[in-house]
Amino acid sequence: MAVVTAFALSGCKDILEEQPRAGLTPTYYSTGTGINSGLTSVYSAFKFYYGTEGGMNLSVYGTDEFTHGQQVSNPPLNIYGSTLNAAMNDSRGGDLQTPWNRGYGAINTCNGIIELGAEAPDLTDDQKKFLLAEAKYLRAHWYFILVTTFGEVTLDLGSGPLKFNQTPTNIASRAPLADCWAAIIKDLDEASKELPDRPSAQGRVWKASAFHLLAKAYLTRGWSQVSQAGDFQKSFDAANALITDRAKYGVALLPNYATVHQEGNEYNAEVLFQVDWMDNNQTFANTNGFLGGEESLRQNRSNYFFRMLYVTNMPGMIRDAANGRPFVRYKPTDWLLNTAFNDKINDSRYDKSFQTVWKCNSASTLNPTWTQAEVDAGAVTQKNNNGVLIPAVAGQAKLAVGDTAIFMVPNHLVTKFLPWKNKKSYVMFFPNDATSPKAYFGSTNAFTAFGGYNIQNQYYPTLRKYDATQFRAGSPAGGDPNVTSVRPFIVHRFAETYLIAAEALLQLNNKPLAVDMINVVRTRAAASSASAPAMIATTAADLDANGIDYILDERTRELAGEQMRWFDLVRTKRLIERVGLYNNKPASPGTINADGSITGTAQVVPAPKDFNLLRPIPQIQLDGALSPEGGKYPQNQGYN
Repeated sequence: MAVVTAFALSGCKDILEEQPRAGLTPTYYSTGTGINSGLTSVYSAFKFYYGTEGGMNLSVYGTDEFTHGQQVSNPPLNIYGSTLNAAMNDSRGGDLQTPWNRGYGAINTCNGIIELGAEAPDLTDDQKKFLLAEAKYLRAHWYFILVTTFGEVTLDLGSGPLKFNQTPTNIASRAPLADCWAAIIKDLDEASKELPDRPSAQGRVWKASAFHLLAKAYLTRGWSQVSQAGDFQKSFDAANALITDRAKYGVALLPNYATVHQEGNEYNAEVLFQVDWMDNNQTFANTNGFLGGEESLRQNRSNYFFRMLYVTNMPGMIRDAANGRPFVRYKPTDWLLNTAFNDKINDSRYDKSFQTVWKCNSASTLNPTWTQAEVDAGAVTQKNNNGVLIPAVAGQAKLAVGDTAIFMVPNHLVTKFLPWKNKKSYVMFFPNDATSPKAYFGSTNAFTAFGGYNIQNQYYPTLRKYDATQFRAGSPAGGDPNVTSVRPFIVHRFAETYLIAAEALLQLNNKPLAVDMINVVRTRAAASSASAPAMIATTAADLDANGIDYILDERTRELAGEQMRWFDLVRTKRLIERVGLYNNKPASPGTINADGSITGTAQVVPAPKDFNLLRPIPQIQLDGALSPEGGKYPQNQGYN
């Protein structure tokens, strides 16, 4: 593996700012300015992983939560076939290469800061302690991503384990998994003791960040084949240290779940770590959604990926910033929508996580399920200005701007709305409706097969945690749907700390305290104070009956789409079973019949196997690196 020490550095003032410089020597890390600049470059490297297509493909779909939408860019990560291999997506430099290529450069920068920073003459001892602890957290965070994705990884970049390497080399080995976890936990343990109690500047980590990731690291190792006695207890201890002293560290659950992901509120008391983007077209070309090359790999396109294709076949809908540019990548599974979120009355998180209604934003056409003859015959109804249902007549069945154009009926309202199916001026989807336009709108209807992998999985409730309606100079009124997000991407938040504690307690067989931890999260999620008793009434029984599956269900309700799910299922050894149960019908190519069935291509959906609990090492690494013994860099078992 060729490791080149790279400097993409800047000064750090009130916030982290990117000001790339060239021609700097490693001794720069022995100055205060150099340390801060190096840290900024490491924070910046996370922009290749969080909120990007490469990072999200590795973590969001191919799980029980999300299958691929109609415009999927990398089906192998969802269907676990032979095309999931080392060369997958190599030409684009995304997905597998996203953490591999970016992580090691950032790690080596941290190595340099930790190794040389203690000599900085222009910093006080406390300043150096805080900054070096920051580097330890960031190094551990990158290694946490790498180890949970690939398993055994490289600790020696050419100058010794966790040493700063200044000489490019293609000799590399994979350290034993136990050594990898020991390095991660040592860094995080020290960071939890040495970081400041509060962040030194917006966007920087502090003790709360370290306690959270330390708890997650112990938890993950505790489930692994290199577990150590006491891992689950230490996981709980780290999580509980943060929970107990939350006021000291400025941490709290927000009263309203909806405000956690509210645009403009990303620096709230619940957020323990987030990745920042600069809202500046001149210094960081992040806003053009059609951007290619290197910059495209670090664009935050989270505001695109979960969108359904609301602009195709739909009355009164054109693309706009409020509804987002539809990339149609990640479709919620039926299990996620209708089983995990079965209780949509007492639990507010479904309504606060998903968009189910789209309002007409353009001069409308007829509902595609109608014919003009049906309208003329009064076979459909619409509301008049007084809200009274009246028969629609010729020329009066079109929508006005602001009217409902699309409604995804939730499972608990099916009985109420079913009599109105195909009798309203807007399109109404029910939970069991096929999401192919031919199946829904009829085999003779002139539907649009809009690009992508196939014409299935176009229409579904849309996760709205990443909505981004930011305005750009020169944009149309209301914003531009074709700019990528510059919202901070939330990585760690305090609600997960409670769920980590609960999982550790379950493994320690302390179910009563685990129930208490879960109920803190569920109480906050209640739709009203009157709903709170119902939210916690059955937690103990559900946990007793379903164990880790109940905690995974609760993690889904709280954390759906937050770039964690694949790792949750792998950690708890539940990936194979739950994908087989809940994501066994992803879209596949073929001819779609009027009833939604597919002919012409067999629907063979390979389920994950044991070796799929790790991702393949990228081909570029296998081709470019040698082991110390002269052989090839080793691939994970099961992959070519």
